[in-house]
Amino acid sequence: MGAKFLLGGPCGWRMKDLGGAHYLYGSLSILALQNVVDRREAQKAKMREKNYVEKLSLEWSESDADNSQTERDILDELRPHSSIKELQISGYRGTEFPDWLADHSFLKLLVQLSLRNCKDCFSLPSLGQLRSSKFLSIRKMHRITEMTEEFYGSPSSKKPFNSLEKLEFAEMPEWKQWHVLGNGEFPALQDLSIEDCPKLVGKFPENLCSLKNLRISRCPELNLETPIQVSSLERFEVWSSPKAGVLFDEAKLEGMKQIEKLLISDFQNLTRFLIPNGTETLDISWCENLEILLSPVACGTQMTSLNIYQCKKLKRLPEETGERPKRVASTETPSLSDEEIVGGENWELPCSIQRLVIGNLKILSSQLLKSLTSLEYLWTEELPQIQLLLEQGLPSSLSKLTIDSCPNLQSLAESAFPSSLSYLTIENCPNLQSLPESAFPSSLSELSIRDCPNLQSLPVKGMPSSLSSLSIYCCPLLEPLLEFDKGEYWPEIAHIPEICIGESYMESECQ
Repeated sequence: MGAKFLLGGPCGWRMKDLGGAHYLYGSLSILALQNVVDRREAQKAKMREKNYVEKLSLEWSESDADNSQTERDILDELRPHSSIKELQISGYRGTEFPDWLADHSFLKLLVQLSLRNCKDCFSLPSLGQLRSSKFLSIRKMHRITEMTEEFYGSPSSKKPFNSLEKLEFAEMPEWKQWHVLGNGEFPALQDLSIEDCPKLVGKFPENLCSLKNLRISRCPELNLETPIQVSSLERFEVWSSPKAGVLFDEAKLEGMKQIEKLLISDFQNLTRFLIPNGTETLDISWCENLEILLSPVACGTQMTSLNIYQCKKLKRLPEETGERPKRVASTETPSLSDEEIVGGENWELPCSIQRLVIGNLKILSSQLLKSLTSLEYLWTEELPQIQLLLEQGLPSSLSKLTIDSCPNLQSLAESAFPSSLSYLTIENCPNLQSLPESAFPSSLSELSIRDCPNLQSLPVKGMPSSLSSLSIYCCPLLEPLLEFDKGEYWPEIAHIPEICIGESYMESECQ
């Protein structure tokens, strides 16, 4: 059970009301603390007596404080019982935190700590000796410029942050330096995330021997010049942080022995990339100067998903090295010849592939598609030969199909879709005009048609009884025919359990 106390206002609680609540268990949230005027009022909450509260959230709304010391005194009086395990402080208006936040003898059971939007604080509490802390999140601390030695706490026989497993920093616009002790801090850290820290330049903690997940996003000055342990990494995400590209040195990539998932976005200096051995998922986007992808011999046997988006100069994909990925996405890569992607000796898709996303390809053979006997999901975008592909038939295993942005599509052939199809989406096809009576298979469960301004009719008499959801949006010629109780087609579709026509949503009473 959890309790929320919203302070102030005509219907709000007072601190003495909170003080009288003696039997609070589990989770407690105290909101609008900006309405507490001084230490004496905060004392009335009797927070230290609430020994059954294990999770506490203290929240101030965004406003300026008149007196920073008063704010510190108020938070000092909100010190919880030592049984607290999770603590979140949001919007605190003081410039410093009270001492109890760094008292490891008091917060001996604290597992999770979140400090966010404390925009006037210019320093962080000494958190390194909190013995049970496993998760630490620091966000929107706008005045923090350095992570100093004080952050690690007083020297001790135990390594700083000895138990911490997950650490995240985000939206720290003035943070420039992370002082590193080099004393084996963060020995248990498995997950590190740094996002939206535009001035952070380094250094970076060394020898993070337990690190499994690393995420760096929108940190343009972070150069990672300090050696970083990569051999234990299983997941690495880096977005819009060009100076972090030092980790893409081939020697570094070869050292990623445990890597399973790599997500890389917006690296304009990246021209070639060696896929680490063992990679299962590779997602590369907006690397507009990337020309070559290389892989070690064993890579192909491990990879299950390859996604490439907006890599316009890419000319060479990994050569055949065993099984091809089971899921392949290739979008906006005009430098790749069709032979390299579809049906050629350098790019053959295995019959085991289950999910295929393709876009902006000039040639795609129906023979190749039919050979994908395990294909369940197909998403196509800007495919000029879509009409021919539908006429020649799709894999009989297909259950989900999306046709997007295909201006060449004008009509559908009779029985264009396989009998296994359950979900069909057609969108942004401006020249699609009609659908034949037998267009939809008897297995179809959901049908969505969007942004097809010239579509004039719908084969309502041929609608399968299995259809449970129908959505038509931005189809101005079609929508009046489907209008509730008035449209010509309404009697034929009224039985469908869920209907969305334009902005109108309806549910059948017969469900």
